[in-house]
Amino acid sequence: MDNDRNILWKNNIPTSKEAVEKAVRDIAIDPREIQSAIEPVSGWGWYGDLLEETGMKVHLVEVYKSKLIAESKLKNDKVDSKILAEMMRSDFLPTAYLAPKAVREMREFMRARAFLVRLRTRIRNRIHMMLGKHGIICPWTDLFGKSGLIWLKEQKLDAASAEELKSLLILFRELSLHIQDRDRICLGKVTESNGAKILMSLPGIGVVTALTMLAEIGDYRRFASPEKLASFAGLVSSSYSSGERYRFGRITRRGSVWLRTALVESTGKVSKKWGYLYDFYSKLRERKGNKIARVALARKILMLSWHLVVNNQTFNPNPKGRMDSVKTGSS
Repeated sequence: MDNDRNILWKNNIPTSKEAVEKAVRDIAIDPREIQSAIEPVSGWGWYGDLLEETGMKVHLVEVYKSKLIAESKLKNDKVDSKILAEMMRSDFLPTAYLAPKAVREMREFMRARAFLVRLRTRIRNRIHMMLGKHGIICPWTDLFGKSGLIWLKEQKLDAASAEELKSLLILFRELSLHIQDRDRICLGKVTESNGAKILMSLPGIGVVTALTMLAEIGDYRRFASPEKLASFAGLVSSSYSSGERYRFGRITRRGSVWLRTALVESTGKVSKKWGYLYDFYSKLRERKGNKIARVALARKILMLSWHLVVNNQTFNPNPKGRMDSVKTGSS
């Protein structure tokens, strides 16, 4: 579409490199004069890279905002593409963060590791369920530790359960090996990243969580404030207003579920060594309960990480001044 709203070219393109390259040639317009808008579907990364290589300017659409602006009863690709072109022509297109290729690759690596961990957790739960059906209680704290596994293999189960247990233990061992390989790679990546070292100064943030945060957030400085970062992670309360009345509900859960999950899991074991973060958590837990307190603590840690990374500082659990997110020790 040109500036006068004339449609110059319209077609369906198969999602392959050859088809996209052929379409760019068929348009018969210098790609450097073309701006394109793509929605963040599963394959947008390679697709956007390919369009940028041709010389096009690529915009990643912020789907939620664009739907609010261009809500329509008639929904199909032809209508959506025309609406996106109209919004881009009028400079009214809401865009999302177009992460660099290196950040996207790190993001996929960390998500793949998290996926393997989830599969292994399902196997753990399945084995615990099998023992429960047979009324067997494990005497060891960790069923999947060295002693626990030896004890598990000695248990007498019915034929079907014994065969299933054998298969599950093989899968558990294989998944553990793959996760260990990725953990070794993570250790190497941490040594190369100053941002990861800063994040690991925060209590509860280890190697995997630090790399997950960097992969999902990307450039911290693209957020004007820590509150906007918390909103990006979906860790802020939803709000409802009617006239002069305001009501706050549960967290929005918008944004990266991987980032939000990693942060909440990092608050699983809070100790007094966490300093004023422990005080914050303890007081809130007494009033609101453990679940809400953990989510609030995860949000506070995320907002603290913004200050630390942007200002190149490390965390100080016991600042001498006011105990807020700014009073941290310099690295």
